[in-house]
Amino acid sequence: MEALIIGKDIELVAAVDSTNEYAKRSMRSVLDFRGYWVFTDRQNKGKGQAGNAWISVSGKSFTGSFVVQPQSWPGREQAWAVRAQRLFAVCVQHSLRRFLGLEIDLKWPNDVYVTGKKAGGMLIELGWQQGVAAWTVAGLGLNLSDSIELPADATHLDAQMPPLDFLREWGAVFQDCWVEYRFWDDERLLHAYLKGLWGLHERRWFQDCLSGLVFEGVALGVDAENRLLVRPYSETKTSPIAYDIKAIKWLSEAEAKSQTTLQGLRTRG
Repeated sequence: MEALIIGKDIELVAAVDSTNEYAKRSMRSVLDFRGYWVFTDRQNKGKGQAGNAWISVSGKSFTGSFVVQPQSWPGREQAWAVRAQRLFAVCVQHSLRRFLGLEIDLKWPNDVYVTGKKAGGMLIELGWQQGVAAWTVAGLGLNLSDSIELPADATHLDAQMPPLDFLREWGAVFQDCWVEYRFWDDERLLHAYLKGLWGLHERRWFQDCLSGLVFEGVALGVDAENRLLVRPYSETKTSPIAYDIKAIKWLSEAEAKSQTTLQGLRTRG
């Protein structure tokens, strides 16, 4: 397996606001089925899901965006947003497992998890022309090593190598997965995606972001729009509720207890 080539498979950028934003501004006129990476060691305004910021550390974090043309893939164009999210996530998960030998999980909607803690995140963006997906930019941020000061709920991949070297070597594994998995039908891709999801079918704490309600529930899977299907833990005979990324939040037990206490104080007040 040959490493990715700078200039062909990788476009190096000295410093950018966001690799996703840069990729959209300077996209190559011709995209092929293998795609290419935009990489920087200095990202100033990295983006996460739902408008959150992604903080990267020069020389210690991986920050890059994968750019590809969706028309090369089978499947319904109108469903490409869901397919692209699942395809990129599964390729990232499987390639990191192969390259690092770690147990990598995906936490809905877009987190990379190692031993129950966040090690990275993804952000998928699409461009449309006359109702058809014209391009896909998939941003990825990863904590590579223990030299980064991280919060208690975060971790790293223990990849003791410079970020660019990591991309050249791991990227070749990722690209092999991408080229192969793009031919998977939707059912097979969904099966692989669900198999890799952290916390599925387990008793967990959640918060309904619209009502503020904190409850114990069980995530049962995702629907056709990739919304998380959650059923209250005590209501085993009820149908699950479909939540999009802005409607529900995972909570730790400590966060749940804190939120529940605050709700009780507000009620009594």
